[in-house]
Amino acid sequence: MGRLCWLPQIGARRVLGWIILLVLGLNMIGCSILLKSQPEPPPVAPPESGLKEHQEIERMQKLLMEKEAEKEVQQQEIERLQKIVAEKEAQLRVQQARQQDQAKTLQETSSQAVHAQVKLRRLATRPAAASTIAEAEVAMENLKSSQFTESEQVVQSQAQRLLNTAAASYAEDNYVVAMEYAAYARGFIDMIKNNRAIKMSDSRRVITPFEVPIPLRAATNSNLRQNPALSAAVLGVVKKDSPIIAEAYQGDWLRIQTADRLSGWVLNTLVEAQVGK
Repeated sequence: MGRLCWLPQIGARRVLGWIILLVLGLNMIGCSILLKSQPEPPPVAPPESGLKEHQEIERMQKLLMEKEAEKEVQQQEIERLQKIVAEKEAQLRVQQARQQDQAKTLQETSSQAVHAQVKLRRLATRPAAASTIAEAEVAMENLKSSQFTESEQVVQSQAQRLLNTAAASYAEDNYVVAMEYAAYARGFIDMIKNNRAIKMSDSRRVITPFEVPIPLRAATNSNLRQNPALSAAVLGVVKKDSPIIAEAYQGDWLRIQTADRLSGWVLNTLVEAQVGK
């Protein structure tokens, strides 16, 4: 009897242990299910990723500012160039108007020169020739009271050559030729005198016509320029010994006309007096 009572006690304990284990297992399974059913939190971005994004934003903002500044500079440059173009166009209009005035003046001068030559021939008497030569000689002596510049020396030597030819023609009783050469000489003398006066007064040089056009020839091959300046466009080349006519002057430049009716400017140092009929 005692052994039979002990066996049921052992079985009851085992059953109780199994029940406890079963309950614990169910609890564990339930917790596991609960844990799996909860959503996983989003991954936290590492700090380095946010820093790079911030730096990229700053770089793009800086690039945008640089582009805006560059655009502003380009706009300023466009406005500056537009202003220059407008100024150049205004200068061109002034120059064109001035050239038209010069052309008109030279045309009038040419007409006046023809009348002057006709008058000169009509008045070509012995007393008139003597008076014209004497006046030119006095004017030449007055120039010599001041030292000649290199350019003036060239013009003065041409004037003296013309004046000598006038005196020789007068001695041969050729009063028409004598008065013509005296008038040519007086033109060069007045050129030196007027240029000196302009330099003294610091006035702007203007085109001054010769009272009588002066026959010359090219001392060397010379560029015929559109305006009295070394920077002016070249219209052609005047060959050495080519006959030319000086119609006017501006400073050291002579406005000439070639045998083929081409007009332009040459320096007075590139021509020489043409004497002899």
